[in-house]
Amino acid sequence: MALSLQRGQAKLGPRTFFICVLAIDLIVILAIDMYAPALPSMQETFDVSIGYLNLTMFAFFFISAFATFLAGPLSDCFGRKPPLLVATGLFAVSSFGCALSPSVELLVVFRVLQGIGVGGVQTLATALIQDAYTEDSVQTAMTFLQSLVIVGPVLAPFLGSFILMITTWRGIFGILGALGVLTVVLALTITETHQVQRDQRGSMGKMLHKIMGDCKSLVSQRSFTSLALIMGFAGVPFFALIATVSYILMNDFALDYLGYSLIYAATCLLDCIAPFVYLALSKRMPNKRILRLSFVLIGVSGVTLLAAGHLSPVIFFLAFAPYALSEGIIRPLAYVDLLDQPEDKVGSASSLVNFSYVLITAVATVVATMDWPSLIFGLSVITIGTLLCVLALYWWGQRESLQ
Repeated sequence: MALSLQRGQAKLGPRTFFICVLAIDLIVILAIDMYAPALPSMQETFDVSIGYLNLTMFAFFFISAFATFLAGPLSDCFGRKPPLLVATGLFAVSSFGCALSPSVELLVVFRVLQGIGVGGVQTLATALIQDAYTEDSVQTAMTFLQSLVIVGPVLAPFLGSFILMITTWRGIFGILGALGVLTVVLALTITETHQVQRDQRGSMGKMLHKIMGDCKSLVSQRSFTSLALIMGFAGVPFFALIATVSYILMNDFALDYLGYSLIYAATCLLDCIAPFVYLALSKRMPNKRILRLSFVLIGVSGVTLLAAGHLSPVIFFLAFAPYALSEGIIRPLAYVDLLDQPEDKVGSASSLVNFSYVLITAVATVVATMDWPSLIFGLSVITIGTLLCVLALYWWGQRESLQ
């Protein structure tokens, strides 16, 4: 992978800088679903409903949405590195707090703090890439970032399952805490990519004014708003899957931890490969056509899940696979276009994009655990509903603008 930095790093080269940013992002993303294999056993331990235990996931996503929103503009005003150190430090401390939580309620509190750290890191990672690399390298780096960060959800169920063979869910969060300490060390090696002179740093009031001004400017662009929302809604079925897949595979299909991990990892792997499919397709067809193709894949998944997803775990995987591929294509396509902003608005654009994405997908974790006739039926309805939403958004804002 050929990369070229436009802002040099004192301790890191073009590739080692990318690996460092990627490693930080990958580690915090493990917090999303590394404990997912333990959800059925946690439900029994705490003696709570699926919906109540799901607060540990919903609160994480919901709060991380606001963290993504604030992290970018904060980094525009004060530089990327200080917020990155705060976010990684908070992630480490809160992960250890989750491991020691004696109740679901306290676990939710620490998951909220963990979500702040994760949301901040995810926004700052995209801003660091946009800052550091030349225009020719940004698309390649961003595509790799959006692809390889899915390695986290691919590895997480495997790691979580193996950890559960020797310890409990507390051990999972303890390991996340140790990895969180590593993210702080890696963040210390990064040289600031967005220098802000001390006399140029604004007050909190000025910062909030800048946030509102930038967001108003960006949201007023119909093409920006519609594409950001398309990316957000396109991620809804995937996060609905995260919230329900352990119950579907281990309770409904009676799979063990290894079987669960294999099916889930295969699904995530498709999402991981998909950005490279986008990179290849982008050389042969315009983004508008790629987006339409992705919509077709979402529709195929929704209908197939509804008709046959309940028959076996393998058929369930095959039915969900076209959607997983489409989501992984839409995400880098949207990121590259949405972050093509003036330098002083990159952080705000990154925050707004990640905010809408995480907030929309957080709601998906709640909808997925509603009182459906079955969790698979609910997932199929959510996928079909996603198709209708992205088609409407495309008609509203992308018919003429996307090239």
